[in-house]
Amino acid sequence: MRNPVVKGSLVAAAIGVLVSAALAGCGSPSASNAGGGRSDTIRLGLAPDEDSAAVLRKFEPFISHLSEETGLEVEPYVGADYTAVIEAMNSGHLDAAWFGPSEYVLATQTVSSGVEAFAAAIQAEDTVDYRTSFVVRSDSGIDGIADFAGKTVAFTDPASTSGHIFGRYALVEAGYEADELFGQVIYSGSHDASLLSVINGQADVAAVSSRKIAGFVESGLVAQDEIKTVFESMEIPADPITYRADLPEDVKKSLRSALLENSPELTASLEGTGFARFDRADDEVYDLVREAYAATGLEPEL
Repeated sequence: MRNPVVKGSLVAAAIGVLVSAALAGCGSPSASNAGGGRSDTIRLGLAPDEDSAAVLRKFEPFISHLSEETGLEVEPYVGADYTAVIEAMNSGHLDAAWFGPSEYVLATQTVSSGVEAFAAAIQAEDTVDYRTSFVVRSDSGIDGIADFAGKTVAFTDPASTSGHIFGRYALVEAGYEADELFGQVIYSGSHDASLLSVINGQADVAAVSSRKIAGFVESGLVAQDEIKTVFESMEIPADPITYRADLPEDVKKSLRSALLENSPELTASLEGTGFARFDRADDEVYDLVREAYAATGLEPEL
């Protein structure tokens, strides 16, 4: 098996991968090219749950490892928003994607070639459970759901699992409708932007991923004593790693092997991401996400 090198620095390439149009115009063939054969490139989509350059930095070792294990050049793509990754996969410009659970459910209903979840990203032991956390300033006087009345909430993106869907679902389960409870609902675009909107006084409440908060404190984005979590959702299923159903079978096998063998090198490449290994994915696990969409009256659509 050859040992390809990911071209350039992933962070230095951020400008190119952040522009959707650039992806559409990319000249290198993907793993399933127009001629129907296998090529030497896998295009992998990543959700913009943080600043896009930060996402690329965090996953650079994993991308490099995946390239080495599959013998393919792996090109990362961070979408301008959550649905951009789904749209890119539907148009054939992406071969695989690390989705959040709600984006996966949306992709299964949208990607015309079909999308298959083959691995589930398992969090490291020292991380918190995956939930939506409703975060406020410590000095806000907000201590629970009852205090949300009339306030401004910052969700991240309409398609975000922890930054939106499960936040609304948790409120419904508690007997509240977000649009009736809050005075204003805004969408910031990412978890860090939502948290900053609270710190900067643009919103009163931020609905963000529980597993992001410690990293935001560690990075200095916010001080631990500046914020507090006053309400959380039920636990959310693991992120699914997916590929298009029409990829060549040998490419699918290479991707499955690279992740599911859980080598020490893979574990090392995931350090700093909050994840430690991969299990086989089970589509039925994501029925909880489908239930969340139904309970909140939201439609999984682009």
